[in-house]
Amino acid sequence: MISFVMKYLSALLLTSSSFGLGFSPSPLRSAALQSTVRRCIVNSNVVRTQLHMSVEDEADILIDVQKSATISPPSASTLYPVISKIAGKEWTGSCRYINANLQHATKLKLVGGVKYEISDDNKLTLSSFLTFPNGQTRQVVMEGARTTEDSGAMTLNPVEDGPIIMKLSEVAPDTILINEVEKESGKIIMTSSISVVQTMRGTELVGASHEVGEVGKDAIEGHQLWRMMENIDQKVVLSREFE
Repeated sequence: MISFVMKYLSALLLTSSSFGLGFSPSPLRSAALQSTVRRCIVNSNVVRTQLHMSVEDEADILIDVQKSATISPPSASTLYPVISKIAGKEWTGSCRYINANLQHATKLKLVGGVKYEISDDNKLTLSSFLTFPNGQTRQVVMEGARTTEDSGAMTLNPVEDGPIIMKLSEVAPDTILINEVEKESGKIIMTSSISVVQTMRGTELVGASHEVGEVGKDAIEGHQLWRMMENIDQKVVLSREFE
């Protein structure tokens, strides 16, 4: 029985490639090959009869064989339609902080940066830093992977154990959405959007982050308004080695 099936599939594969169904780009170039194909078609009919298969069964098997032969892993641009446009570059800039009363805290100076990296196996690494007015810097490195083209939120976990995870999604062609979530409680503590925009200065990342307050207090405790450009000078290196 197995030998019948192998002969049958071989006949199908050669026949389908000869008829331009995607298994081989080479056309029939010789009478000898044409004769071989005719023999395969005859063998296919004989094997189908011996296996008590219908024409519909044959069609189903051919479709399955075609799918298995043509499926390839999705590309980075398919999995990460927005991030793939800015990946591999360091983006740095400054932040305007707005308090819960929507007042601009002009004396609070914040600077920071971000870098997205996509590995050959489509794993995503997000490295970021935030420098406060006192010079202290908070650095975070998160990792995760999207395995399908599903546009739903993916999870990024800290490289070093920490209390916060990120839920990230993309809205093509230009927006990234991120929720920072407490592991234990599942509470969202910050929600952000980052847009890739073209300005007179070139490509910029324009972001707005909203700090979620405690129950019974201000729903939003503060807002961070970011503008970042590619860090051509590479003065700040965002990578695992920077931790």
